[in-house]
Amino acid sequence: QGGPCRGASGVGRSPPHCASPACSRRRRLGAACRLGRGQAGAAEMPVEVIFRYADRQEKAPIPIPPTVEGSLKVAAEKLGIPKGSFDIYDRYGRIESDEDLQRAIHMAGKQDCLIEVREHEHYKRLRRVERRHDTVDDRLDKIEAALRESNDDFLQRLEDARKEAADATERLTKRLDLDVMKNITELFSSRNQLQKDQRIIEEKLSQIDVAELQRIAAQTVALRDEVRDAVRKVNAMQESWPRERARLEEMCIESQKDLYELQRYMQGKLDVCIEADSDLRREQQLVGERMALIADDVRLAKASHDSLEKRCSLALEENEELRTLVGSLREDSEHLKADQGQVRTRVCVLEGSATEKWKGFCPGVLYFKSWHRYAKGDDVYFSPDMTVATGRGFLAATGMVCGNIEGLAVADGPCRRFGTPGCYSSYYEVEVDEVKAVPDGMGGLWVGFALQSSEEISSHRAKEFDGWLVGGYSKAMVCRAGTNPDLPVDESKLPATFAPGVMEGAAVPNVKLAMELLRKALPPRQSGEMREFGSNWNSQNLRIGDRIGVLWRSNRNVGARLRVSVNGVIVLTQEFVDAPTAEAVGFFTPIVRLAGSGKSVRLMPGLSPPAK
Repeated sequence: QGGPCRGASGVGRSPPHCASPACSRRRRLGAACRLGRGQAGAAEMPVEVIFRYADRQEKAPIPIPPTVEGSLKVAAEKLGIPKGSFDIYDRYGRIESDEDLQRAIHMAGKQDCLIEVREHEHYKRLRRVERRHDTVDDRLDKIEAALRESNDDFLQRLEDARKEAADATERLTKRLDLDVMKNITELFSSRNQLQKDQRIIEEKLSQIDVAELQRIAAQTVALRDEVRDAVRKVNAMQESWPRERARLEEMCIESQKDLYELQRYMQGKLDVCIEADSDLRREQQLVGERMALIADDVRLAKASHDSLEKRCSLALEENEELRTLVGSLREDSEHLKADQGQVRTRVCVLEGSATEKWKGFCPGVLYFKSWHRYAKGDDVYFSPDMTVATGRGFLAATGMVCGNIEGLAVADGPCRRFGTPGCYSSYYEVEVDEVKAVPDGMGGLWVGFALQSSEEISSHRAKEFDGWLVGGYSKAMVCRAGTNPDLPVDESKLPATFAPGVMEGAAVPNVKLAMELLRKALPPRQSGEMREFGSNWNSQNLRIGDRIGVLWRSNRNVGARLRVSVNGVIVLTQEFVDAPTAEAVGFFTPIVRLAGSGKSVRLMPGLSPPAK
């Protein structure tokens, strides 16, 4: 192909108008050389060459000496494409030899030499295959995001269903005597709503899995066939380009590995989808079990309602006897009203004589008998007789009591004081009524005392108080109350710790001195504080029926001592050095925080501390 065309005479000279490629290229080269020699004295050589590839143009200095191999190497480095995967062209055609490159440089003159880079066809096809692989990866990422969003939506709906079931159970417990049928209707509607949400979730899951994954699998098979076709074409090209054979085979092997990795990736995603489906079925089974429990509760409520109807019928039968009894009660009430004035006079005389004889006696004090109805956490519920407190808060169940009031229960009055003036002790007992299993380290309930009365705590906006507690996972806690911004501060108001329940105007000995000492020990704060530190009693080990005795004694000089006993055995003696002394305080109010394993406790009023 590179030889000259021969005419009829057989002489090695091209005819004037020969159209063969070799002769055309030879004529262009001769014209360029003549033009270059004619302008050598007037024109200067270009200093840079411009490689144009697709929409990109990169400048580079002319290699010295100007060879095709050097130009190919510079173009590959500038454009970031493999060497040997492209050819270079000028405006006259392909540059195959060093003479062609020199001719293109001379023809550029003073301007930069423009060389076009054209990539081989099989490399273009391989790039299209890579772009298609990237598209498949993007689609897989979108499918994974959709699966995660569906899982989050299902969990949120399941949590909402749990909250609705808990609210329905609570309303059934509170209004059992008044609105039984209404609550049963609400429970059935909640169950229907839950079943409807469940069906919606199943429909969404059925729409997500099968069709999209089958389409992706079909596209993967099509991509695999295209890659195999590309491999066959590359093998066919080996006859034309033997130097590229080894490199093309290596690239095809890498493409097959990528397809195998993609197949493994898809298999892993399918396994994840199967596991997610099993988790959803397990959650569905749990929801069904909870609904069965709710149905059992409804049946029990119906049975209780039937028993109430029987009792009401018996009560109606006894109505005539009650009328007679009411008449006798009216007569007795008239006698009691007549005797009330005499009893009140006698009580006032007894309290006056006791105040004169006993130092530190405070007349009119009403000691605690049950839990206070309003001084409590939002999650705490009481029994009908107000002696059993039950906590249901999430944070308190995990053992977290700082920064919240979950599980808070306050007695409705102060503790009785035992001892002599200046060495009084306050004591109360609670009984564990219910516990629950929690992971090790979450602790249990907290017990302690507060300076404020139950009315003062309930009137505070955040229900804060000044108190000292022990319990949890071997911890002790000091609580400080902040000033209530909703209520003005009355400096002349007598705190409840000195004489709770005393009528206005009652005399309290040394009250000014005691208030000064109390303000020095516990100065007012703008905001409340709860501070924890280590102790030696882990209340997580308490069991149902355990009796917990709590004793508080303020020292004469510094601090106070809190002692805890379980079933008559002392388990903790905690010193609080920052507590006010005995002269600065009076009565204390029992405080319990239901947390961790401690779910329900019963308050035991009217008990005295043990001899030991």
